[in-house]
Amino acid sequence: MKYLFVTFVTVGFLVACAPKTTEIIEVVETTTETTETDGEMPKADIAEGKVVFLTNCIGCHAYGGPTSAEGIDKYSKERIDKVLPAMIENAELNDEQARQVAAYIYWEIEN
Repeated sequence: MKYLFVTFVTVGFLVACAPKTTEIIEVVETTTETTETDGEMPKADIAEGKVVFLTNCIGCHAYGGPTSAEGIDKYSKERIDKVLPAMIENAELNDEQARQVAAYIYWEIEN
């Protein structure tokens, strides 16, 4: 009986101290399909741009005036090209946010 107990303890110890072999599976999400509106801006940028606009810009562009989110399409692309850099700087947006807001605004103008 002693030998059986010692055998079980020894086998248990060897199993517990054995190197663990666990397969690690890395999931990598890649998008092969790019859906673009006009060949320049991915739809994800447009959606994120709307979020950035509503978060950072709507404080000044609110209440349904001509510069609100509903009134963006009243301006020409040329006018937006002139005003947008100053607005991005005023809102203190980083490069990614600036790209996203521009994508959203240009999409609003075109649609």
